[in-house]
Amino acid sequence: MDIWDFIYPKKCLGCGRAGKYFCEACLKTVEISDECFNYHLSLFCYRGLMREAIKQLKFKFLKDIEEELQPLIESGLRRKLTQPNTELFWEFLQLKPRIQPLPLFWFRRNWRGFNQAEMIAKIISRQLKLRLVDCLERIKLTKPQSRLPRSKRLTNVKDIFRIKPGRLPGAILLIDDVWTTGATMREAMVVFKAAGVKSIWGLSLAR
Repeated sequence: MDIWDFIYPKKCLGCGRAGKYFCEACLKTVEISDECFNYHLSLFCYRGLMREAIKQLKFKFLKDIEEELQPLIESGLRRKLTQPNTELFWEFLQLKPRIQPLPLFWFRRNWRGFNQAEMIAKIISRQLKLRLVDCLERIKLTKPQSRLPRSKRLTNVKDIFRIKPGRLPGAILLIDDVWTTGATMREAMVVFKAAGVKSIWGLSLAR
């Protein structure tokens, strides 16, 4: 425990109990998603403790949550990959895809100080023993998708990504925090496919 734990003591994001961001009781309420189709899978259901954790990470910049988020993601991924509907994803993993977190626009990245998708991607890359790449950049500052109606989310992310110079891998696993309509993830897939990447899947922490 360091000095900041005394000044700003950790409280469970689910119930408010002091000590940790995820208490043992609330961890048991986190649900594995059954989402795995159309070249995308999600690890958790976006509600309760998981929803609050992502909101705190994105909007309150709670970066020190990573220490507790890592074992949760690792155990969630192991449980997820035992589901019978993940066979196609297992086949994709045999291609040894490179892992690409969805990038933030540089201004938002500097303002926040980190990219939560990168944090998640690093944990997943270690768990799956796959390499990270940095082949994609975000070239437009857009309104947060969570604040837009569904009808405007597709146009909001149109042409926001660009491929960086260099050789691209043949297979890519895109990583993001939340899948709502999937507009941002799909836009990245379109850009990579247009650049010649043959196999692409998306993985989100929650849906």
